[in-house]
Amino acid sequence: MYNWKIIGHKKQLELIEHDIKSNRLAHAYLFTGPSSIGKFSIARMFVNILQCPNNLCRQCPTCLQLQKGSHPDTITLKTEEGSESIKIEQIRDIIAKLNMTKQSKFKIILIKKAERFTPEAANCLLKTLEEPPPHTLIIMTTDNVRELLPTIISRVRLIKFSAYSNRFLKDKMSKLFPETGKETIDQVCSLALGKSGKAIKLLKNADLLASYRTMYTMLCEFLEPGPLYKKFRLVEEVLAENNKVTEFLDVFTHLVRSRLHQGIENKKLTTSERQHFLSLLSLIEDTRQLLKRNINARLALENLALKASL
Repeated sequence: MYNWKIIGHKKQLELIEHDIKSNRLAHAYLFTGPSSIGKFSIARMFVNILQCPNNLCRQCPTCLQLQKGSHPDTITLKTEEGSESIKIEQIRDIIAKLNMTKQSKFKIILIKKAERFTPEAANCLLKTLEEPPPHTLIIMTTDNVRELLPTIISRVRLIKFSAYSNRFLKDKMSKLFPETGKETIDQVCSLALGKSGKAIKLLKNADLLASYRTMYTMLCEFLEPGPLYKKFRLVEEVLAENNKVTEFLDVFTHLVRSRLHQGIENKKLTTSERQHFLSLLSLIEDTRQLLKRNINARLALENLALKASL
């Protein structure tokens, strides 16, 4: 029904469109899945469809307000600058706005990264989820549904999004970037770990892609037996630059997956090697989650260094 301008997620979009067409909207939605796969873009589009009086014309005053982020009945909740959490004061503020007179069909709250709720904020929102004001919708996205209270999850319509298969992503990126060589497309899609947003970012930013390639070369040594001080030195280099930790974990995941798949395809992987790579993938993901909880990054990455090689 709508031009979502999103790669994939056909079943999820059909579900959302069915809710709109049948006028069976839930009072709250939670879009969950990995980062950089389009969840928040879909959530914003969903809001725009609901608020536009002309079925998303993109030209009326409402659509123009939504495009500028100034629509009075659409409240987007973001973490405060310098903060990694959504606090109770922010929730109280948006709840107060819900009770103001509305000019549109709906009052809509759009919340990105709902896993960042403090316990107090989550409990404060819970009451509104249980008894929402009339014509109110709450639309949330999260990269990690396990971080949310079960009581919140039980009161929303949960729509799950997944990362794309490597084959699907390669096909889409080849069409979006026809001038880019196959080898680069293949490498970028592997580095993106099934995330379209990450793949597009790498293909548009030559410096970022070069940085990922350099990280890959360094991590090849990180994965092999060798002096521990060299691995700790790489940890120091990663920690010295902003945003390098995510890059480190993404590239490391790609490298370990590649070694695992190559070994399985070539039938040269011993049982112990296979188990090591599987355990390492699990450890990398655990490290990623620990870092989101503000665990000491140095200790977390050094622990990876200790367990990286066979």
